[in-house]
Amino acid sequence: MPKITRINPEGISKPFSNYSHVVTAEGAQKLVFCAGQVGADVDGKVLPPDDFDAQAKMVMANLTKALAAGGAKISDVTKITIYICNPHDVPKARGILHTYFAGQPPASTLCILRGLANPNFLLEIEAIAAV
Repeated sequence: MPKITRINPEGISKPFSNYSHVVTAEGAQKLVFCAGQVGADVDGKVLPPDDFDAQAKMVMANLTKALAAGGAKISDVTKITIYICNPHDVPKARGILHTYFAGQPPASTLCILRGLANPNFLLEIEAIAAV
């Protein structure tokens, strides 16, 4: 099991949300890279295009399954990138960090894009984990 250290160095602004500026993983035997996960079910059906919270729950369920397939769990995540399309969803996107990464914040990047692969996707999240 790697020793994961989360650091917010002096001289850098305090994190805007529940994330760490720096995450190190000493002694990791494997890195797990998860492709961006979206609000689509096992059959590829996209959740309602106007329900950010429902899509976020599906995204995190899909990410959890993807991590598990690589032998990792949410607490092993060292870096995530969150992609959203609506700048008004920034507080909700930051809420994902508080809800799913409480006590173990990964390094994080939040991007606002003009669109994702399907126009009904409201967000997409990719992750890197160390195990």
